[in-house]
Amino acid sequence: MMGMSWKRLYRILQPEASGGAARAFRLVHHAMVILGIAIMLADTVAPWRQEHSRILDAGFQLVCAFFIAEYFARLGAAASAPSAHRRGWRARLGWMISGSGLFDLIGALPGVLDIAFSPKYASLYGFVWAFKPVRYSAGLASLGRVISRARDALLSVLLAFGIVLLAAASLAYLLERNAQPEAFGSIPRALWWAIVTLTTTGYGDVTPITPGGRVLAGIVMIAGILVFALWAGILASGYAEELRRREFLRTWDLVAKVPFFKNVGASVIADVARLLRARDYPARAVIMRRGTNGDCMYFIASGEVEVRLGPGTVRLGPGEFFGEIALLTGGPRNATIVATQPCTLLTLDIVDFRHLLAQQPELARVVSEEAERRLAADQFVPATVWP
Repeated sequence: MMGMSWKRLYRILQPEASGGAARAFRLVHHAMVILGIAIMLADTVAPWRQEHSRILDAGFQLVCAFFIAEYFARLGAAASAPSAHRRGWRARLGWMISGSGLFDLIGALPGVLDIAFSPKYASLYGFVWAFKPVRYSAGLASLGRVISRARDALLSVLLAFGIVLLAAASLAYLLERNAQPEAFGSIPRALWWAIVTLTTTGYGDVTPITPGGRVLAGIVMIAGILVFALWAGILASGYAEELRRREFLRTWDLVAKVPFFKNVGASVIADVARLLRARDYPARAVIMRRGTNGDCMYFIASGEVEVRLGPGTVRLGPGEFFGEIALLTGGPRNATIVATQPCTLLTLDIVDFRHLLAQQPELARVVSEEAERRLAADQFVPATVWP
């Protein structure tokens, strides 16, 4: 019974959990983060501290208690992790010394200081709570993976940055030391100017006055722009690749669940997943209108749509497709399609549609036969799934 309780608690604490208890926990967690940071900021304003000291202390202790409880909850549930190679106290000890465990321990630290000393000292450490929502941010997790994959390129640019920085400070020392001994009397002093100039911040507190120093400053500024452009380009390229990878995995998962593609091989699913684009539609959204030009067809991954053709209507569900007739005939849409409930559709544009027909003749046969059947019947009826 206790094991089942720890497993349920572990599921609730996961960032991707979708149950009502998990959503409630995340709501309270984020509210406590906001409250803790607000109290920390208010505590540094002397008039507010004097007038509302009891409220601030009580609120701070409430936030501290929550994060201490969260730490022990995650500690207890660590043994129920599916990836845990050890059980019981060994698994919990492993979690305690892991990055996640140390991070949560730091989050509970203000509460420990509050108990051991005084809230007026512990509140200074409340800023660590600003990092608590990081594990719930998919974007930051993706950025972490991008940095990890591109670390060699980023470290190479960082090395180039260090070389340029040291060279700029050394040359500035040689060129400006006699004219400005206080600012450039040593290479360590010149490093401040080099950092400010190379990052193109330009505070203006230290500037070269000799002709050679000014030429050097111009070169260093251009070099700084190039270095940061390289960093930005590497991160932008890596992030775009990460987004494409995530979209491909999501599309692969959706394609594999569509009955139309159920019996095809993994290689075919991979080819199809590269061509399809997943799109989400809310209920009552008009997906396409009758009489408009057709530029794509749709496969229903989840949800339901209503086909409005003449006086009657037909409903299509997961695994069925529509929109192929306009692509095959080149004519306008012959029906209006409306989402009857939130649905996820896989779209295939006309260029990729023709490419798919050429590469996958069996899929082309099924789509063409269904289109001919619909045209022959002069009505829109549900598509048969993969035979």
